[in-house]
Amino acid sequence: MTEKYEALKPKLEKVIQVAAFMGVLLLILSPLIQWGERIYLLKTGQGVLFTEFVYNEMGDSIEVYQEMMRTLQSVVSLLAKIIAGAALIYGLLSLPKLREEWKNYLKAAVPLIVFAAYAAGIYLVTNIRGFTEFDAMPNYYMGDTIYEFMRHPFTYFFCGMLVLKGKWRKVLIIIFELSAMIMNVASMIDKWVVSNSCFTGLKGSAIFNNTNHYGYYLAIVVICAALLFIYEDRAVFKTFHAANMALGMAAMISTASLGPYVAVIFTLIFFAVYCFKCERKRLKWVIIALGIIIAINLMMSMLVESLVSSMIRTVFDLGNIISDPSGSDDAGSGRWELWKQAVSDISRRPLLGWGIEGYEVGGTAHCEPLQYAVNFGIPVTVLHAAAIAVVMVETFIKKKKLSKMTLLCFCCTFSYIISAMFGVAIFYTTPFFYLFLGLTYAEVGKSFFLKEEKSDNSTSSEESGTILKKV
Repeated sequence: MTEKYEALKPKLEKVIQVAAFMGVLLLILSPLIQWGERIYLLKTGQGVLFTEFVYNEMGDSIEVYQEMMRTLQSVVSLLAKIIAGAALIYGLLSLPKLREEWKNYLKAAVPLIVFAAYAAGIYLVTNIRGFTEFDAMPNYYMGDTIYEFMRHPFTYFFCGMLVLKGKWRKVLIIIFELSAMIMNVASMIDKWVVSNSCFTGLKGSAIFNNTNHYGYYLAIVVICAALLFIYEDRAVFKTFHAANMALGMAAMISTASLGPYVAVIFTLIFFAVYCFKCERKRLKWVIIALGIIIAINLMMSMLVESLVSSMIRTVFDLGNIISDPSGSDDAGSGRWELWKQAVSDISRRPLLGWGIEGYEVGGTAHCEPLQYAVNFGIPVTVLHAAAIAVVMVETFIKKKKLSKMTLLCFCCTFSYIISAMFGVAIFYTTPFFYLFLGLTYAEVGKSFFLKEEKSDNSTSSEESGTILKKV
């Protein structure tokens, strides 16, 4: 009987790995799936991934994306439940080992435990103060209810953290880069050549409903391509990644979204410091990557306003804020006014928040930490930040022992976090943050069970510099 149980374990491990991989893959492909959905809708008037919605005009594109993401969320949630069930059975079959290594399991589960406290906090504060209109029913534009805020860590982060095989993570990263490349090419054609009737009609936003939202996505895409470029040694693949980085940067500049641009520059500078201290031979490629970004910015300045000039204007805005905080509401494209109002709203309900879209004056804060605090109060926001900090700090501490793919995912997550200081949590971009946060933690969580910590790149493929070769 014992041998029969032991034979079951590899099958359960396979179920967990495949389900986690599929959950991540679905989200990675979601922009392309949405594009395909719109093509079918325009031809037939009926959707593929949902049956009741009838597509009549481009103004319905927000609802189309929301419906698709709700369907995708349900599928990934089902996969997460399958993973949890398989993990439970695996745990019951491994009780002796659990007793011996319960501390390691507890350490590895800390982010999930803190996220559980965060989700419980959302539910608690919402029930204490009462539900707002959009706490349980999705807003037409933003799309998320409290249940999406609660579920995201237990779907996308959970699936990401359980893609434990380094090769599988590499495959997912390459698929992400390729899918983004297809979207970026189509977006640039739509912006500068011929309109794409399947896009939103807002030039430069691709299938996203706002150019800034596309920018949040690109903040991850550009860093992903940049680090693949930096770590690749074969000339053909290196050129390919450089081209994708340049394409993503051109698409970002076309959005005129400053926050993601700042995020990309700051992340590459941060990575340059890391390379200077830990991987000196890669430093020149980081500098070249920054040079490519500057060159693209200069070339695009002939077509659109340079984001560098936007950064210079922001510096002047900061000066105005320092000299006259109350009279600088236009600073940061009006964000300063939104931030002041958010802080005022938080001060009136610091513990319970106002609920989703429940603020008294103004709109969404356009700063995710402030958005969470306005919605759910300061304690819930602190729990959310703590869960993220556990992953990022633990990864940074172990940076020298981790694979290049984990460092890439860390930098993608870092880029999104910086971009989020100027953006909003919304239904189709926030899941990518949780996904990359989970992929960052996969190797870190696994390291708690290794007596002698050893990274995925300590041998073989990535040390040789060839990332695509082994994929």
